[in-house]
Amino acid sequence: MARLEQIISHRFRGFAEHESTLEGALAALDFGVQQIEFDIRVTRCGTPIITHDEYARDDRGRKRKIDSVMARDLATLGGDFARMPSADELFAAIAAHPNTSCRLLVDVKDAGFEEAIYALVAKHRLLARSVWVSWLPEALYAFHDIDADIPLCLSHWCERPGPLTRSVHTVYKAEGNAIPRPDRRMVHGERSGWFVDGPLRGRLRELVDWVCVPSGSVTRALVEDYHSDGTKVSAFSYKTLGAMNAAEAKFGHDAFFSDAFEPFQSVTAQSSRE
Repeated sequence: MARLEQIISHRFRGFAEHESTLEGALAALDFGVQQIEFDIRVTRCGTPIITHDEYARDDRGRKRKIDSVMARDLATLGGDFARMPSADELFAAIAAHPNTSCRLLVDVKDAGFEEAIYALVAKHRLLARSVWVSWLPEALYAFHDIDADIPLCLSHWCERPGPLTRSVHTVYKAEGNAIPRPDRRMVHGERSGWFVDGPLRGRLRELVDWVCVPSGSVTRALVEDYHSDGTKVSAFSYKTLGAMNAAEAKFGHDAFFSDAFEPFQSVTAQSSRE
């Protein structure tokens, strides 16, 4: 049966009207959530901000790439941009909150900015609570260079992505299930990831502590392979505690990304009855 500490609030969904906001983060922390996940992208001027997609809509509904806008213009652009906190603002709010046991899954969407992002987390004394997540091996290798002791998590597809996924992502294929360090260091404004046909192998497997895979692709064999060397498995995404409980019983993975408030409410109510 899934426990509160296994459930990850995915972009603070269900805790505010809009995802990836300060309001949602604070509501999740107030509730007592023990794991939160949020995405960092970087503006044209190099400012890390909290948002998932590589673009957003301004107050006129026009799509603009995150890597094309300046941080100073977010409020003026309005629309989605006006709700985006900087990473510095989010880390400051988390550091000041009394929920000090909540773990942070920092999902880095742009590579080449690792030192700046790491410095922000260190500035707010949150390193001990952070797991560094990315679909980009470039970012994970770079974080390992900065601090070999920090926990890393690779997100990857473990089944061949379908046409819908490929229509919005650049999909790279791992050869022999291994992802060597790519030649490029900078990835800015891209939506991409790696297809690993089953469990990861090679040097990156040695570096990561966690993997994150789509919930529809989890198998008992995949989880057991990762567990054989202590690598933990998380899966995205679930909307009910019942679905999490069924997945845990069938596959035995370690953590669940939640896209709704219901799992947190249900697991808390369940605990109070026990």
